Amino acid sequence: MPNPRSPASRPHNRKATAAAVAAACLAAIIFVVAACLRLAGGPAKAPAPQIAELLIPSVRGANIHATATLPADGSNPALVVLCHGFTGNRQGDGHFAPLAMALASQGVAAIALDFAGNGESEEDFTAYTLESIYDDIDTAIAYMEETYQTDPARVGLVGHSMGGRAVTLHLSENIAAAALWSPANGDGLDGLEFLDHDPAGREAIRTAAAEAGSYPLPGWNVAISTAFVEQMADSHPLDALAGYSGALLVAFAGGDTELLSQGTIDATLQAAAGRAQPFTDLSAGFAAATHNYAALSGDEAEGAALAQSLESQTASFLLDALAD
Repeated sequence: MPNPRSPASRPHNRKATAAAVAAACLAAIIFVVAACLRLAGGPAKAPAPQIAELLIPSVRGANIHATATLPADGSNPALVVLCHGFTGNRQGDGHFAPLAMALASQGVAAIALDFAGNGESEEDFTAYTLESIYDDIDTAIAYMEETYQTDPARVGLVGHSMGGRAVTLHLSENIAAAALWSPANGDGLDGLEFLDHDPAGREAIRTAAAEAGSYPLPGWNVAISTAFVEQMADSHPLDALAGYSGALLVAFAGGDTELLSQGTIDATLQAAAGRAQPFTDLSAGFAAATHNYAALSGDEAEGAALAQSLESQTASFLLDALAD
């Protein structure tokens, strides 16, 4: 064994000492960083999106109750307006808040509305018409541009059921992307098939509404106005869909046929496919879902998985379509 005091052993000792010092320094650095993280409550997290409950004046003089979900940072964000279905509300059957959070976490603002006579709306349900929905969508877009500086060139719409019909009819070159979940897109008065599957029954609703000015719906606890019925009769959503050039997503669920005819479903998909632009069709993934995208089986875990799939795929579509 070499003599530790011999010249040959000294370089080895110097190297060992240097290595030990380096190891000690590294350990000290790790200790300091760990202590700082403990004091700070762990690794730094990205700021969470902000949620704002809003009252927005409508063109009718009433307040629109709305929930805006805003990115924590970034300027001039894209905007998505979330539109619920007939007698629904701005929760969107529980789908709108997770979708809005997913969008805001990636820099896209979202706003969900209670349309006239729905949710926390201060108006009677007879104020619920296609035109009042259009007005509220436009009002929300203008409000978000003025208040939160959202980008007018990057606006998307999401609509479920009757909200999907309203979105379809409201498509234009100013709407960069649209996601339609089970839209009630039957032509004209056929759009009321969710109220009565019989054409004669729908005509009877129209006649009764015209005579009385409104028609109370049995089992719904609301009355629809003559204006709503006539605007439905005069509207042709598939013509609007066929002429739309923006990014498009369509989803139908297995349980839709309880409310919508297979003819409406097929015609909507054909109109989407007949455009010059491709579209995203999610329908194959929701054969086991209800019209509201819960599980037909009633199983909560299955329903949660279906909801997550709808929300995440829609978020991915919108983020791609509305990217800078």
